[in-house]
Amino acid sequence: MAHPRCIVEKLPAVGDIAWLSKDEAKHAMGSRRLEAGDSLELVDGRGGVALSTILPTRNAAGETGAKVSASHIHPRLTPDIHVAAAIPKGDRLATMLDMLGQLSVASFTPLDCERSVIPADRFDGARAHRIFVEALKQSRGAWTTQVASAHTPTSCVQMCHAKNIAAYIAHPDGQPIAKIKMDQPSYMMLIGPEGGFTDAEIAATEAAHATRISLGATTLRIETAAAMTAGFVRLYAQNQVG
Repeated sequence: MAHPRCIVEKLPAVGDIAWLSKDEAKHAMGSRRLEAGDSLELVDGRGGVALSTILPTRNAAGETGAKVSASHIHPRLTPDIHVAAAIPKGDRLATMLDMLGQLSVASFTPLDCERSVIPADRFDGARAHRIFVEALKQSRGAWTTQVASAHTPTSCVQMCHAKNIAAYIAHPDGQPIAKIKMDQPSYMMLIGPEGGFTDAEIAATEAAHATRISLGATTLRIETAAAMTAGFVRLYAQNQVG
């Protein structure tokens, strides 16, 4: 049976004590009904995973102690998958971020597009981080999805080209995603707003070395398209290993 998980800022050495924040302790001791003496898995969001035992001890800040008995570094899933997307309305944003976190996407970039409904400067990065942390714990991953600064589609692709990240932009006239050979170490998947990317945006991103990909004959919501592209790359890589 898998042990419940909590996130910590830093994992101590084996034999030392990790201190759970009040929120994490409340989740473990309340929602999960754990108590002193129970086992708990700790993750730092940077690959570190540790097995610990909850202590009856609290520090001056009211944080709960957990003594580490074993630890290891979990390698990041390959390839690195990055997603840049326009911001969907309402609760759909949280749904998209949660799904991307479960897929262990390396980073998320909010896009400012010509047809964006929600400006990228209204993106709440702190809330996004909290969603990614919860997705990390739920999916039993080891790496938290990073929140990147906002970009336009063109500046995002230019950044990718400078960092040798293969960039793909979703468009109905692109190559079917299933026919793309995924043989690079890092990918950026760009997803447009509800009205799609403009012709000018597509032309500029292609000039900056992006490749168009089609996600099928139907028009997908932003959150569906984002999860589909990330999931396809993850599954493709898994099948190649198998």
